[in-house]
Amino acid sequence: MLDEYLKAQKAAQREYKARIARGELPFVEALDDIVPDSNVMKHQELGTIEIPTWLISGTMTRARQNSFAANFMPLLEADSEFAAKWENLYQAQLDEGFHSAIKVYEYLHRFYVQEGNKRVSVSRFLDMPTIMASVTRVIPDDETLKAHPIYAEFLDFYKVCPIYDLECREPGTYREIAKLLGRSIGQDEDPWPEDLVRSLQSAYWHFTRVLEAMQGKLSEMPRGDAFLVYLRIYTNDALSSKSNKEIDQRLNRIKNELFTAQNKDSVSLVESSEEAIKAGDGDGSGIPKPSALVGKVISSLTYTKKKPLKCAFVYDRKPEVSNWIMNHENGRKQLEKAFDGIVATKVFTGAGPATGSAALDEGSGNTLEAIDAAAEWGADVVFTVSPTQLDDALRAAIKYKDIIFLNCSVNIARQAVRTYYSKLYEAKFLAGIVAAVYSDNHKIGYCSDYPIYGTIAAINAFARGAAMIDPEAEIYLDWKSRQDGNWWHTMEEQGIRVISAVSSTHPVDGSSTYGVFRIEEDGSIRHLAAPVWKWGQFYTVIVRTIIDGTYNAKRVSRKDQATNYWWGMQSGVVDLALGESISPYTRALVSMLKEGIVNSAITPFDGELTSQDGCVKKESDPPLTSMDIINMDWLNENIIGEIPSKEKLNEEAKATVSVSGVKEK
Repeated sequence: MLDEYLKAQKAAQREYKARIARGELPFVEALDDIVPDSNVMKHQELGTIEIPTWLISGTMTRARQNSFAANFMPLLEADSEFAAKWENLYQAQLDEGFHSAIKVYEYLHRFYVQEGNKRVSVSRFLDMPTIMASVTRVIPDDETLKAHPIYAEFLDFYKVCPIYDLECREPGTYREIAKLLGRSIGQDEDPWPEDLVRSLQSAYWHFTRVLEAMQGKLSEMPRGDAFLVYLRIYTNDALSSKSNKEIDQRLNRIKNELFTAQNKDSVSLVESSEEAIKAGDGDGSGIPKPSALVGKVISSLTYTKKKPLKCAFVYDRKPEVSNWIMNHENGRKQLEKAFDGIVATKVFTGAGPATGSAALDEGSGNTLEAIDAAAEWGADVVFTVSPTQLDDALRAAIKYKDIIFLNCSVNIARQAVRTYYSKLYEAKFLAGIVAAVYSDNHKIGYCSDYPIYGTIAAINAFARGAAMIDPEAEIYLDWKSRQDGNWWHTMEEQGIRVISAVSSTHPVDGSSTYGVFRIEEDGSIRHLAAPVWKWGQFYTVIVRTIIDGTYNAKRVSRKDQATNYWWGMQSGVVDLALGESISPYTRALVSMLKEGIVNSAITPFDGELTSQDGCVKKESDPPLTSMDIINMDWLNENIIGEIPSKEKLNEEAKATVSVSGVKEK
């Protein structure tokens, strides 16, 4: 037995020296040092349960702290009474196992031993994954829970699904795991069925065993976060019994997704068409002319009219009922026209294919079945145009390795699916300027759709543009997706006559209230300005990079980052259409500012920024980064309104916000 103790002691000494070299505490932690008043805090008895040994972080008090290195291996001499007791426990575990449970306190998802330190040490030495323990939870105060939102979320998860070793780092992970399993978590939720909890625990245990064997960079990733990536892709049968070999094969298929998920800078923004394609074939904007495109394609002899590049567009509803889908449908038609037969497109929705918009059925359909149909058609590229289709696109991308997948969203890290979106805030900034010119009472209405990435920046840019013309301008914000909301009624009540509404010059409902408009004294609508989505420009450029082989160039394709295209006026993906009645002076002002935006001389968020809650950025502070703009979760000081919580939105909006919504405060 002495040989085993000496091995354990050597492991302790190695850990001790390594920790000293890094300037870290070389011993196990003591809860008394972390929470000096833990004895007076609220406690919750969890009973005797099996806990993961790797989550045991230290001792309850300092009394035994110096006996163990940080890895719980023993430091005391081999001829000590401590060593003799350790050896006896080692032999007892080999002969018949431990008979009694250790006693631990749990705080912030870590265990601290009150009785049984040597048993923990022996268990760690023998690589035992779990040990029986009588657990008392120390409940953190409200301030600590606010500082550790992922632990607060874990408490809700544990209430319905008591699994300790499923530890996550990113807030929202537990909720998403529950959602993927068709469940939810929260203080008012009932415990999940025992068979579901057992299936989840078993699947997670097998998953982590295989994950550990992969080693490499993935060893730094929290196992729960990695399991979420796995669950997203293999949702339907992730909990079914799988051999280690099958799980290993799956993990190798999604390895790049795991690398991306553990990277703090998981999203790589490609912010202009010039970054994606070599300039020179077009007009200098990076957007090639159709003749140049066709000539390049024909010369390459890769795709022809007899053998075109096939691009599938997967919609979740028909264009006739959605402005958003109609804009993409127009872009699809422009794509086909640009390549004059070298590129073939087809629309898919629901359970099968449809040619053109007339064949589409109303409703969300089944994205996976639609993609299967697109693959059967022979699609080389699949565009999914709604954020809610993202994870289905990811599952399909893992299944169909030879097909290129893209999804219309931004700031979402999925390695196998590139995302794309426009810098709408640039057009909204100019629209705010126009709105302020034509408002005669300092009141301007703004109706937005969903509080998703990029939307808040558009609202703030509009508000800042308006304030530059009229410092007293107030922007009354309402949300089209608010439950039981009536944004038009709200605007009427406030006496607002200039309003920014649907961002489409061709609303599918035939309404005349789109873009920025003014309600005249006689009730007629005067169109002032409207942001214009030019998805055809984006699709044309991206398809060209696929045809000429630059789509996977190193400057846009990275192993551990997801590629997100985020293009604006410079790339011609978004513009502002002005009404015919706009004065030539206002038209000239907008033209000058637009030129400044295109040339990167002007950004809507230059200078000092002040939110409803105070200063966000001083004049002397560095400019906001693109990710700062995408992730905006505050409203400008001249906005009257709020960013609604998910609970206040309708069901369609909730589904979208669950995927790409700004994080709630």
